[in-house]
Amino acid sequence: MASKFDTEERAVLTHQPCDDCGSTDAKTYYEKHSYCFKCEKHRWLDQEDAVDHIDTSLGLIEVGRFDGIQSRKIPEAICRKYGYSKSRHNGKKVQLAPYRNQANKTVGQKVRTADKDFYTTGKFTDVQLFGQHLWKPGRRLVITEGELDCLSYATAVNGRWPCVSIPNGTASAEKAIKRNIEFVEGFQEVVILFDMDEPGQKAAEEVAEILTPGKACIAQLPLKDASDMLVANRIEELTRAVWEAQPKRPDGIKNGKEIWDEVSSPIRSGKPYTWSGWNTCLFGSRPRELLTVVAGTGVGKSTVVSELAYNAGNIHHQNVGYVALEEGLGRTGLRLMSIEANKPLHIPNTLSDKDRREAFDKTLGTGRYFLYDHFGSIDSENLLRKFQYMVTALGVEVLILDHLSILVSGMDQEALSNYGDERKAIDYTMTQLRSFTERTNVSMILVSHLRRPQGDKGHEGGEKVYLSHLRSSASIAQLSDAVVSISRDMSSGENRLEVNCLKNRYAGITGPMCTLEYNPETGRLAEIADEFGEDFEP
Repeated sequence: MASKFDTEERAVLTHQPCDDCGSTDAKTYYEKHSYCFKCEKHRWLDQEDAVDHIDTSLGLIEVGRFDGIQSRKIPEAICRKYGYSKSRHNGKKVQLAPYRNQANKTVGQKVRTADKDFYTTGKFTDVQLFGQHLWKPGRRLVITEGELDCLSYATAVNGRWPCVSIPNGTASAEKAIKRNIEFVEGFQEVVILFDMDEPGQKAAEEVAEILTPGKACIAQLPLKDASDMLVANRIEELTRAVWEAQPKRPDGIKNGKEIWDEVSSPIRSGKPYTWSGWNTCLFGSRPRELLTVVAGTGVGKSTVVSELAYNAGNIHHQNVGYVALEEGLGRTGLRLMSIEANKPLHIPNTLSDKDRREAFDKTLGTGRYFLYDHFGSIDSENLLRKFQYMVTALGVEVLILDHLSILVSGMDQEALSNYGDERKAIDYTMTQLRSFTERTNVSMILVSHLRRPQGDKGHEGGEKVYLSHLRSSASIAQLSDAVVSISRDMSSGENRLEVNCLKNRYAGITGPMCTLEYNPETGRLAEIADEFGEDFEP
């Protein structure tokens, strides 16, 4: 004879084994109660014991047993609370995580097999977060990367604090949160408890970015995830990690009290340049700074830059990376050797083989100079990979690029189309170079050409140089820490270079820096004193 309880609710949700009498299928679950037809034990179900209605027409698997997951130390009560059950499908044991739609109806299941494979049943197009139906907006919500992590944290806090999981892993985490943003934003604080691997932390950052600023906190664990923490009995650490999770701030924003290390050291000059006028203006060369040297064609900027490279490598014993896109390795090497020998080795001279070898041994032979064997244009991404290798693997501290203009000028139309045009290509390249110096703590010297000014007199005729004369892009000036111009009246027959500072982010000093004179006998640039001298008296 049917039980009186059977007449109250005809909708059978599932049949399960009875823990009281041992029957394999006599215990029947209805929406609000269960009844065993063998031992006649009845139990009213509270919220924690509620069983979802399973619509098999959606392809859902019938709910099985709620007997906990012993291998992960998750008890029956937590599994029953979240509706996480064990069942069989296609002859195999599976675990089922139910997912509800926005109308609170179970429409999908995350299926986990014994060999840890995953697949889904039903529809996941508009589902809630796993466990979302259990909670109302309040003070704190914990979001995990997977269902077992959610159950693990729930176990650690005895199911008392709101915890949910995203449905399909990190790849769709942001999408899942956006779909349920009203629910998530209803909490004062949202703790993101994703896996400690790179995909998990990247997804945590992405989820934090879409929430109200200051609401999201990202928890850090000593082990991979919440499940591993529970298995290792590190429950106190797990709960503390959630309570101590730090608010996620937008990148780059810090409280002033956090930057003591940035301001505690006294300001010091960098490594001195070759010429005193440069040091008076720029206070030496420092890491994380980008110096741009600009001049017209044939004025002598490569000679200046060679002196700077020699100064870094031979005087300060720094490793130097040298990329000269307008000349071969031999010409670049001879420039450095010429400075050591005080002889212009690129032209016929009387230097002996012994002296030439000595000049080599004291410059290139030291192993401190690394040259890039390439001529002409190069894709900026490829160049940055070369720079990264020089800095990371070879210990380069100073990078020299001679010159920026040729970097993009030789690109074909197809290559330029990736950026839009030459100006945008330079904009992108300058941004990458600027970021690179900051990230790697390297000092960079960049050579750039000038566009021809209006009128007949060009920069080769001694025309004064302005920042507006920089070729192709204003980003060259904007992103450089200092811009130094070199001008020479090539028609005068004199070998004097006028050096001016056009921009100086560090010290703010601009204007004339010095006059350099090229000596054809030595191949060197020497700074000449003011015509009156320091001790001039009228």
